Amino acid sequence: MEPNEKIQLDDITFDDVIAGDGVDTVAVEEIEKPVEDVKEQESPTDELDDIEDTVEEEDKEESDDQEVDETDDEDREADDTVVSEVLDKLGYEAENEYDDTADGLAAMTKDIASQIADDRIDEVLEAFPLVKEHLQYVMNGGQSQNFMQAHDPNLDYNKFELAEDDVRSQKAILSDYFTTKGHDKDFIKEMVNDYSDSGKLHSKAEAARQALGKVQEQSKSQMVEQQQQKLEEKQQEQQEFWNDVSQTIQDSTEFAGLAVPEKEKNKFFNWLSKPVNEKGYTQRDVAHSEATMDMRLAVDYLMYKGFNLDDIVKTKAKTQATRSLRDKISNQEASVKNARRKSRKSKNIDLDNLDLNI
Repeated sequence: MEPNEKIQLDDITFDDVIAGDGVDTVAVEEIEKPVEDVKEQESPTDELDDIEDTVEEEDKEESDDQEVDETDDEDREADDTVVSEVLDKLGYEAENEYDDTADGLAAMTKDIASQIADDRIDEVLEAFPLVKEHLQYVMNGGQSQNFMQAHDPNLDYNKFELAEDDVRSQKAILSDYFTTKGHDKDFIKEMVNDYSDSGKLHSKAEAARQALGKVQEQSKSQMVEQQQQKLEEKQQEQQEFWNDVSQTIQDSTEFAGLAVPEKEKNKFFNWLSKPVNEKGYTQRDVAHSEATMDMRLAVDYLMYKGFNLDDIVKTKAKTQATRSLRDKISNQEASVKNARRKSRKSKNIDLDNLDLNI
């Protein structure tokens, strides 16, 4: 058989298939009939339910879209206010909420003006680092004149040009150098004279100037940091002081003989320590400033007497008892005098007015 010759179905008999002659293997695959999808027949009621569900979903989507649109409109109307427009123009975000009225706009303007001023100050301080350091130094409790003196260009060793013929300045610089090193006046005078006699005055003075310049520059760079450290130490001391005061109040039942009720301890501590105005004054400070002369003298007298309340109370009680006894004696003397006057009047008989009728 030619390779390209096709096999005809008529040439293959049933016996050939059974016997295997003529064909080595014949694979027969059972071809399944395609299964047709049988669609369930829907009833008219089911179709109506589907239509109603579809309509309800469409109505719900329209309602949700309408609510979203209304919300967006409300947000847009809330944003479109005079206050919001001013804030957008200035480029600031308000921390508080302001009414879209004249009062609200005025309040917002004050707050934003404060922020603008702070930003402007920051810009100026960044542009002038020395001014920033000066402000930080003073705000940390430093003295302005000390900062200005340390940064005085006339006293800056690094900017001072030492001439060879300026003997006076050379000797002054060497004196400053040896003083900084801790030497006494006699030693300094002897060293300066030795340098002058040996012709080394200018070279030694120049070396001293450079050394003093390094120390001065280091000191200036550390002024703000050192003052900040002093401020923190002072704040720590104050915190420890008030902690000690609070603990003493809580642990005590009386102060120098004055009983302190338990329920008043916290109020008393707040009265002592809590600031009540922008100056940082406590209620105690205010009370002392408004105290009368008698009250101040009374407190001073208690201090003068060593705050010995027992002696003061005894003295006052003794004085009151003495006054009471004196008053009693005075009252008794007055009673005796009145009785004597009455007795004298009864003894003095007026003979002219005497009734002699029986």
